[in-house]
Amino acid sequence: MPDYVVNMDGTAGRKCQCTIGTKSWVEHWERGTGLELPEKCSAKYCGNYVQVGAHVKHIGSDQRIAWIVPFCQWHNKRPSNMPIELKPGTTLCGAAKVDCE
Repeated sequence: MPDYVVNMDGTAGRKCQCTIGTKSWVEHWERGTGLELPEKCSAKYCGNYVQVGAHVKHIGSDQRIAWIVPFCQWHNKRPSNMPIELKPGTTLCGAAKVDCE
């Protein structure tokens, strides 16, 4: 079954609240998942390099939860009403501080 997310609006000014490491959302994703950052964007069929840790909502999950996913800038700028299919096996990381310590 395909896995979809939508971008969240108004998150450009948010900073990671983790007490360790940098405030980068890409590094937050690495800390939270324990995985190495993928080279390419997590959007299905995208071959662009990862540039950001994007704030997304996971379709089919609790919409109050913000997730971080490695995206290129093009996918990070997609409108919030445009679902983005993820590559199989993509891991999301919660954006909350407790999810990365």
